[in-house]
Amino acid sequence: MRARTFFLFILVLIVAAVVVVLGFVYADWGRFLGLGSSSGGDTGQQVAQEGGEEPGLPPTPTPLPMSGVVVAAIDIPVGQVITAEYLTVQQRPDTNIAVQAGDAITNLEDAVGRIARTDIDMGQEVLNSMVAVTPNDLLSLGSDLSLYVTAGQVAVAFPIDRYSGAAFAMRPGDAVDVIMTIPFVKVDEEFQSALPNLESRVDSQALQDGQQFLFSPTARGRLELVPGIDLVASIGPGGVASWDFAGGELLQIPRRATQLTVQQARVIWVGTWKDPLALAEEQQALAAQAETSGQPVPTPVSPLERRENRPDVVILSLSAQDALVLKWALDRGLNIDLVLRAQGDSSVFFTTSVSLPQLVQQSGLTIPLQGEWDVDPRADEVLPPSVPPNPPDN
Repeated sequence: MRARTFFLFILVLIVAAVVVVLGFVYADWGRFLGLGSSSGGDTGQQVAQEGGEEPGLPPTPTPLPMSGVVVAAIDIPVGQVITAEYLTVQQRPDTNIAVQAGDAITNLEDAVGRIARTDIDMGQEVLNSMVAVTPNDLLSLGSDLSLYVTAGQVAVAFPIDRYSGAAFAMRPGDAVDVIMTIPFVKVDEEFQSALPNLESRVDSQALQDGQQFLFSPTARGRLELVPGIDLVASIGPGGVASWDFAGGELLQIPRRATQLTVQQARVIWVGTWKDPLALAEEQQALAAQAETSGQPVPTPVSPLERRENRPDVVILSLSAQDALVLKWALDRGLNIDLVLRAQGDSSVFFTTSVSLPQLVQQSGLTIPLQGEWDVDPRADEVLPPSVPPNPPDN
């Protein structure tokens, strides 16, 4: 009896669970097919009549209050004098942090004529903290040129001509490498003068006779016995060099080596630096003159635009160590050239210095053999073809 009672109890529980599940299913299908009690429909209609949301739909979001702010219409580089062409106005939420902090600029006139303290990307808000608001504000920034110098680097002015300055092809933003040719000479370890040393020989007979007893200064060579006359003669280097003032004798031929020394120096200015504020004032004066005369208003000139056709100096941004290398080379009068890199090239070159022995041993250079004939005039009497360092005026 007890087992039968237990099974009956389990069967009742199963039937009750099935009834409950069927009740939920029927209710869901009734709502899906539009069936249901009149009170439920009246309630939905009442909600609709009272202006509430339709049952089952998400609530309509409340629109955020918007404000117009000034944004960059194009990329604005650091140091750029901002004109109206660089700006536009877009709607941004009032919950924007810059708007709430009062750092956003809402009028174009408040940004025109200012100087960008930092790079401003297209579509980015132009904030008061990003621009020099007043001329006095520029004083806190230091030199205008310093705005263009990469952080952690220094600016160095370097003299150029057509040869050393890549034919005046450089523009601000270009990357250049520095190539140097260094002439090496052996020196006296004590005197630190180029060898061979100079000495004056004594004429012993003239010394006994009370006459001038010193021969002309001569390069130290070597004493050799001349066959046939049994006399000792001084043999030393000969030849005349225009740069040599010691007795007209050629002392030591420098051995030259050329090497790539500084890489990826950035050109921040070509020619003499011009203050962007002065450039903006000049542009405003030209615009006012054009409006008065009825002529077209000139196109604004960017401070980064090169102003000289034949510049004699370029300003480079490079590391402090590379600046020391360039300074030392300029002080020693080395032959220095700037070579232009491709746009966007950030590769690092590993080069071997080039000299005459290296060319002979590694580059397949053949040393000319002595011959019975030569061309007149001699090779050292002919000047190679050349053009002036600077082009003639048109």
